[in-house]
Amino acid sequence: MTFAAVTMLRSAGSYHSICSFSTAGPSKIAARYIPRKRLCSPERPKRPFSTLSKKQVNDLVPSLDQLGIQSGDNVTVAVSGGVDSATTLRILCELPINLDVIFMRNWDPILSETNFSSSPTSFSLSYTGTKANSLTSTCQWEKDWNDVQAITNSIGISKEKVKLVDLSKEYWSRVFEPSINVWENGGTPNPDVDCNREIKFGALMEYLPKSPRHFLATGHYGRVDHTPSLPIKATLLRAKDQSKDQTYYLSQMNEYQLGRTILPLGGMTKTTVRQLANYWNLPNANKEESMGVCFIGERGKFGDFISQYTSPPSSQGHLISPSGEVLGHHKGLWYYTIGQRAKIPNQLQPMFVAKKGVGENKQDILVVPGHDHPLLQCSGVITNKFHWIHGSYPSDLIDQANDKINIQVRHRMKPVPARVRKAENGGGVFIEFKEPLSGVSPGQVAAIWYDDWCLGSGVIRDTICLG
Repeated sequence: MTFAAVTMLRSAGSYHSICSFSTAGPSKIAARYIPRKRLCSPERPKRPFSTLSKKQVNDLVPSLDQLGIQSGDNVTVAVSGGVDSATTLRILCELPINLDVIFMRNWDPILSETNFSSSPTSFSLSYTGTKANSLTSTCQWEKDWNDVQAITNSIGISKEKVKLVDLSKEYWSRVFEPSINVWENGGTPNPDVDCNREIKFGALMEYLPKSPRHFLATGHYGRVDHTPSLPIKATLLRAKDQSKDQTYYLSQMNEYQLGRTILPLGGMTKTTVRQLANYWNLPNANKEESMGVCFIGERGKFGDFISQYTSPPSSQGHLISPSGEVLGHHKGLWYYTIGQRAKIPNQLQPMFVAKKGVGENKQDILVVPGHDHPLLQCSGVITNKFHWIHGSYPSDLIDQANDKINIQVRHRMKPVPARVRKAENGGGVFIEFKEPLSGVSPGQVAAIWYDDWCLGSGVIRDTICLG
């Protein structure tokens, strides 16, 4: 069956949607995945989070059928200490399934931020830090682990069902070092995409039992549509809350990983999740949302942190104009991002970074006057080998329905329409934007959707600019 045939079944109503009504029989919790009406009238002040009624909560909790699981299934919930994963766990406690909890430690300050050069088995790179005590991890995994234990204790999950798994070595080798290499060479990597592919749905899923009825649940905002009656067993769909949708970060998962994944928050808004957390009196219900890459955290200057892991440049890097004039110097390519303003004295106009890694030694940065300069306007990109979630280039979708294809090159951006075709070699794709995008950099991830259906993503190799 082709992608187009699957799409026709979806539009005809025979393609199962997790937003459909449950068909699993009478149940007080078998309800729609998201209510049709707002919980609070827009004319009235919003009620406190704790005033949800039991009926409203039951209406919000997804059914087994909506999640694509069965009574008695085993589900491991990855809980980070944040409100999203905690609420995910509490939601699943309402269902007749077997639950256990796992917490991942991905960044180990002892291994990653201390120089053990005398040990032949130590990591080759280390962060020396600028404070007296550089062993204090800004990621605060110990605090998060304590939060996880407090959450599970408040819910009533026994201690033997709550485990910590140390994946810091896997994170270092599969995510961190490759990202450093991209930064060092002038690109802009996305460690969060790599982490989901390699760690959360890679190393962690490998750690779980291989039973087909054992699933991994996370607090991501996205939807997985499990459809056993079709050749495509699981598809990744955008979350209902478009402002929180995280399918960009999940775009390099494969169909096997999706088939073992459930995302209970996919039909809810962030506000609804907070309401549920307060209704259930979760200890972290009002915990602030964590932002940014875990290993960087609140360290201050990003460039200074990355510098601790990079090799010194072979030659001095310069800030140069389009005519080749040297306007200044820089300490490393990773200190700058495409589209960023470059603070250069004695310039008639503000200067912006247009390209990195240029010049004879590939250490120079091209800067241009004005944020709307043609060299900042990207009309298209070429990717490295593209990762298609379902294994191959879906020509019957992409070649015949370009009006439904949309692209993102960053998480927090509005999806944009584009034309997609195969690149000449290397398994990549050429993406031509219908309107130019500003600030696109090699190393970033370009993800493709057909309507709300995520088809996959690839790392940008080259950009084509108007200039």
